[in-house]
Amino acid sequence: MLKSILTRLLAASITITAFGSLHAQSPEAAPNMAQMGHQLATFSGSMHSAAEVCGDYTKDQLADMKAKQKQQMSQMGLTAEEFDTAFDAGKKKTDERWDTMSKAEQESACEELQQQMSQAFNGMIK
Repeated sequence: MLKSILTRLLAASITITAFGSLHAQSPEAAPNMAQMGHQLATFSGSMHSAAEVCGDYTKDQLADMKAKQKQQMSQMGLTAEEFDTAFDAGKKKTDERWDTMSKAEQESACEELQQQMSQAFNGMIK
């Protein structure tokens, strides 16, 4: 289920990037698009961490998703370095949370995350 959720996240980020590129053409919109890109990159890092613990992705699949997200964020004005910094910060913070949990707590958190993400995306994609 998490695999499906992360696939939807990737699709959502593509949509946001496409929408953002239309609005980023006005100079006053550029800072907002960069800020949104930074937040998405941080969120992507967090989801990457969750996928490592909860999901059934291979390292190659996760690396491929990260590369695609980095490319998409560049269209929002984020440099590769900015993406990596935000992504790594989100991943590190979430990794630290996972490290403090027992195996049972991790399993419970994975189930809860899957339910929350499924509900969120079902509401967005209908």
